[in-house]
Amino acid sequence: MPFDFSYLGSVLSNAALPIAFVLAFAYLVLKPRRNRRPRRLRTALRVLLAPHVWLNPSTLLDFQYFILAYFAFSVLFGYTLLTGLGVRHAACAGLTQLLGPNVTPTDIPVVVKGLIIFALYMAFELAYWLDHFLSHKIPFLWEFHKVHHSATVLTPFANWRVHPVDSIVYMNIQAIIVGCTSGLVQYFAGESFSLTSTAIVAVLLSIYMALWGHAQHSQFWISCTGLAGRIFLSPAHHQIHHSNNPIHFDKNFGASLALWDWLFRTLHVPQRENERIRFGTDGDAHLKRLIPSVVYPFLYAWKQFIAMFRKADAVPAVVDPETSSTIVRDETTRSRAEDTPRNLPV
Repeated sequence: MPFDFSYLGSVLSNAALPIAFVLAFAYLVLKPRRNRRPRRLRTALRVLLAPHVWLNPSTLLDFQYFILAYFAFSVLFGYTLLTGLGVRHAACAGLTQLLGPNVTPTDIPVVVKGLIIFALYMAFELAYWLDHFLSHKIPFLWEFHKVHHSATVLTPFANWRVHPVDSIVYMNIQAIIVGCTSGLVQYFAGESFSLTSTAIVAVLLSIYMALWGHAQHSQFWISCTGLAGRIFLSPAHHQIHHSNNPIHFDKNFGASLALWDWLFRTLHVPQRENERIRFGTDGDAHLKRLIPSVVYPFLYAWKQFIAMFRKADAVPAVVDPETSSTIVRDETTRSRAEDTPRNLPV
């Protein structure tokens, strides 16, 4: 199985989980309450380890997915259709065939190196945004992604509450986008710097998860507003993404930066104060237990897949009485809200 830096980023992110808990504890201790007095250590610890959160059936299911992920991740990674490493080599070979061999520069300015690393980071962000967007917009993909949104309580372990198909789709999309970008870097800047810059991005992502990312799946309302809220995705941004309030549907698809959401008009900047939102999906009993939540999405996804083709074949045609020409009435342009039960966050 070829090595891939996306795996390195995942390992480092998992290792950052204890750091996230320490930072969350410090946040609870130092954040002033309404009386402007900080919490005592014992009170902060009681809030952080609240039994109604950690013993919630939703959280217990997250733990099961967490254990499953450690046993299944290497298998899933091995059976993805594409890897970033393979796509990188293919992209570089394609550029070489198209443009001819390129001489690797001996000295790359620091500013250029920084721009390359930023471009790779934005490539990862684009892959995450695109996968997330498609998972919400394509009905049969939503059946798999809905497993993640079924969590009624958010803790960092909800990061692992992901259906295997959802993970495989994401890994392939990431391999294409990040791999092509890395291949471009390899062609113009050399293989050595391509590997180095990709590794730096993986480390940056793990640092982000340790300092900020794990708090996205938590009960703590930490929000970026104003200009900062249009650049960075705070935990409150992602909590809004999980909200079952219709005004929050299809918002905040990005990972750490809000730039792609801002560009594609899917950004919802949170308020400064806690908006008291609720999480989870309604009417999905099969998502409450581990085995049904893994097996049943295949059935529902297949039904959505068949319905999609039936809908395309059933486009009615009518005759315009004034011109006697045939008009095709396109029923596929309806909004997703009309095709999806109202009680599901999409």
